[in-house]
Amino acid sequence: MLDQDDRAAGFYWICVDGQEAEVAQWQAEWEQWLVTGSGKPLSDERASRVIVLSGCLPVPAIPASQRDG
Repeated sequence: MLDQDDRAAGFYWICVDGQEAEVAQWQAEWEQWLVTGSGKPLSDERASRVIVLSGCLPVPAIPASQRDG
């Protein structure tokens, strides 16, 4: 299992306590999980039960035809 200290900042699929998988942002600077759509990071108690289900998600590519400018 990857040590949180070695995890790159970014977005990951995670699961907490067997609940439905959700996307969360790992904030490496503060060593905190921020679940997408939530304004507050997971508590230390809940964060200790996070199971990371994926590698860091890639940044989506936006086709040139859909970019502003």
